[in-house]
Amino acid sequence: MSDFKLRTESIKDDEIINLAVKNANDKKIIKALKSPEPCLIEGSRGTGKSFLMKIAQIDIDNKDDKLLSVFISFNISSLINTSDSLQFYHWMLAKTLRALLNKLRKKGLYISDYSKSLLSNDSSEDEQTIENNLKSIVELFENSYKNNKSINISTLPDIEDVKEAIKEICEVNKLERVYFFFDEAAHVFRPEQQRQFFNLFKDLRSPFITCNAAIYPGVTHFGDSFEPIHDCIYEVLDRNISESDYLDYFKKMVFKQADLGLKKNINEQINLFNTLALSCGGNPRILLKTLQDMSKFNTSEANKVIKDFYRIKIWSEHTELGEKYKGHQILIDWGRDFLEKTVIPTIVLNEKSSIYFWVNKDVPEAVKESLRLLTYTGIIKKIDSSVRSHGSLGVRYEVKYGCIISLDANPHNISNELFKIRSIRQFTAFGKNHSEYEKIQNLSASILEDDQYKASLESMLNKTIDVLSLTNFQKERLFSANINTIGDLYGLKESDLIEKIYNVGPSRARIMMNAANSELLEYISG
Repeated sequence: MSDFKLRTESIKDDEIINLAVKNANDKKIIKALKSPEPCLIEGSRGTGKSFLMKIAQIDIDNKDDKLLSVFISFNISSLINTSDSLQFYHWMLAKTLRALLNKLRKKGLYISDYSKSLLSNDSSEDEQTIENNLKSIVELFENSYKNNKSINISTLPDIEDVKEAIKEICEVNKLERVYFFFDEAAHVFRPEQQRQFFNLFKDLRSPFITCNAAIYPGVTHFGDSFEPIHDCIYEVLDRNISESDYLDYFKKMVFKQADLGLKKNINEQINLFNTLALSCGGNPRILLKTLQDMSKFNTSEANKVIKDFYRIKIWSEHTELGEKYKGHQILIDWGRDFLEKTVIPTIVLNEKSSIYFWVNKDVPEAVKESLRLLTYTGIIKKIDSSVRSHGSLGVRYEVKYGCIISLDANPHNISNELFKIRSIRQFTAFGKNHSEYEKIQNLSASILEDDQYKASLESMLNKTIDVLSLTNFQKERLFSANINTIGDLYGLKESDLIEKIYNVGPSRARIMMNAANSELLEYISG
């Protein structure tokens, strides 16, 4: 089968444009990202938030010399651990300014002595010194998980000076606006980080600056000073399986990367492809992963992959969140039990309920939190709120299509029937006093404390690299070089791999390091 590129960070900019397939909602989101107003994109893991932000960034860079875009990923935020109460804010600021200076230099744009003085509190007028100071601060924060040292942030500028410097840079270089694209906005299991992120997001607002960011559903904490309705354009990245162009959209997306053999097989067995596309519930990465896992494109192999992924793997990933972040374990385990043992069996027995269920708005907060965590991993999707059932208001959810059909001995066969009755008007309702709620109704919504988080991070770093989705060849090579744990792998450079691993040159080292880092950072960040 074809080898697919599953993550945006492993795709070159010119390839991103060639791989892009856009439906009406995608185009709407890209337009919002290129508007002067700040924008947040909400979507589960693997839905393509980063991909759309990269498309918007590339469009800005290629089509308008009066606009400047800067793409910044915060996926290492989980490793920050200092005594600074505003550690995440200061790290983000340093990382953002460093990325800005780097982009200005690449574009050959001028930075005046006045702007340089605003961007550094040490009165340095040397651009390289400023950038070195920022680089040093960023690296100290990113290695702070090893110890809890204090970090000297005295050279960081005040936020108002930052905005004044960007204004002056724009005026001197005849730029109208600088766009910041923030990927992996903040660690989803550290609410304080998220609150600090949205403080920076709002603090940076000016006539010369637009901030855009990707966030996850259900687990984002905005803080008291940020209101999504008033402070930004809020877009939801959602590909609804009921839309008329859904199947064609995913076929085009797969064909962008598929080899000739797979394209031929899909065209000859289009109903089988449709089953796999519906199963992913609108998540491109899941569809590509399941296709990649098939040794042959036939019904037997498709049924095997569907049952393996949607019965086992997707639930294992959800459960593993509780093992990583102990403060959430009870909520995560209860949510899985509720879905697997109560919701899905009830849906399967009720032929008219299709793939939707409804939960009363007055259920215990712990229940709501458990359901939010299920939306984060993408097992369920919040369709709408304030929906009335039997006189009460509640929230309507969609269970991932693959999780329903995977319970059947022949998932592809049952898919043909289920697809015909997938009406959103038909759903199974769970009232505010369901007996299952009693198991956690006295548990307050869980927030992970710093001490718990530090213990969880240490546990993760000590895990074997076997937990990462690397190829067997990559794992064998890493083990042969005595790189056994996630902690051993984190922080290595390509040159380290070349030195440590026999018969690995620059090209293979880069491929291995990119693959390892992508998997490592996704594993640590949840």
